[in-house]
Amino acid sequence: MLTLQFGQCGNQLGSDLFSKIISDIKSSNTGVPYSVNYEYVENTIDKWFDGVGESNRHYAKAILVDTEEKVVNKICRDSDKSWIYRKSNVICQSGEGSANNWAYGYTINSQRLSHTILNVTRQEIEKLDRSQGFLLLLSSAGGTGSGIGSHMVELLREEYVTKPIIAAIVLPFTFGEVCTQNYNTVLTLSKFSDKADFSMLFENDQMHSMCTNLLRNSDTTLCDLNNIISENLLAVFQPSNNAKYNLNFLISKIATHPNFKFVTIKSVPHTPAMSLQYEPTHNWQMYIRHLNQTLRVSKAQVELTNAQLKPPNSISRKPILSQIYNTCVSNVLITRGKLIENNVITLEDLQERHLYPEWTDQSSFTHLHQNRRFLNRDKFLALVSNNSEIYRPIDTYLDKAWTSYKCAAFLHQYKQCGLDEDEFLQAFAKVENVVQQYKNLKINKEN
Repeated sequence: MLTLQFGQCGNQLGSDLFSKIISDIKSSNTGVPYSVNYEYVENTIDKWFDGVGESNRHYAKAILVDTEEKVVNKICRDSDKSWIYRKSNVICQSGEGSANNWAYGYTINSQRLSHTILNVTRQEIEKLDRSQGFLLLLSSAGGTGSGIGSHMVELLREEYVTKPIIAAIVLPFTFGEVCTQNYNTVLTLSKFSDKADFSMLFENDQMHSMCTNLLRNSDTTLCDLNNIISENLLAVFQPSNNAKYNLNFLISKIATHPNFKFVTIKSVPHTPAMSLQYEPTHNWQMYIRHLNQTLRVSKAQVELTNAQLKPPNSISRKPILSQIYNTCVSNVLITRGKLIENNVITLEDLQERHLYPEWTDQSSFTHLHQNRRFLNRDKFLALVSNNSEIYRPIDTYLDKAWTSYKCAAFLHQYKQCGLDEDEFLQAFAKVENVVQQYKNLKINKEN
């Protein structure tokens, strides 16, 4: 799998992701026999790395793209890593970035860099015996990740028609990072809704709340947010017991309908490192029930109950009547950890028909397991969910962008870069259609 990292966020997230991969395969207490762990490590290295460089460090199978050198240079000169990036895979023009302007990144900077990016991509793909596809990492807030990332997903889809393309898109804080972030987000989502096989959306607001509520980190930084995101990504993409598990398999299970191509990842447990040894490890059923509750909506149906921000033991063991759930197009549950006789995985909570619309079948839910411990944890669960909840954050940015558009706020900056009003309106229409499709999923009630 070839990873393409765009902009400051994408490159910082990618760096954290590869460091976590190394930490995972170097874990000492795996909980599985040597032969099983050996196969897991080999499969991991084959997926994420390409050869060994100086000081016996693995080369990351990745391409770094940015329009400013500061972040990329810092990442590449980090001497503490047991892995490195190939210098030939770093594509960075010396300049002033993309001015937090999607159009500047999409129209101007991408024209300067896209030829080089495609050439490096071809070189990386050609030397592989087999390619699982592409993983794109970016933020939708600024101009480089959103703009160049949007142009490159179009070019990659055009050149690699049958290759899987999956994106991890980090959505900005709703209270604002940059004044143009809502425009940039709508324009980005409009492109990825067409060209990517599916996109995983990570809300900075949600990641920050998890850091403060679950990890009890009062001085949360962007590095802490990236830490949770990369952990979720790794929990999804690391090998499972199913030998057929790859990007194509995941796409076939989670992106089952062409109108629904955005997903979220729910995961558990999240425990402060300083108290990890004192926290109880719950049984599988408690964690699965917790993930099930993350799909629940408040009775007013206006907001999520956000069980993701609560520890698992705060959820009642008794069934609660008349709960309302987001309707799921599909769910993929990945469980990691040892199974024992008196602590088995039961899946009824996530297989209930009330979670899924009538037009889906039993294949809407998929379970994958890996016996090996994940990042030295006894148990870790990740739920990749394609459900009606996804319209909420998208609708928020859409409303904010439309409000700005009606006032013609900042539009001149985009017009100067060649983006006309028709293209803006097309993006609005496309994202509005995405929101409406998810809203139209019937909300079912558990009795």
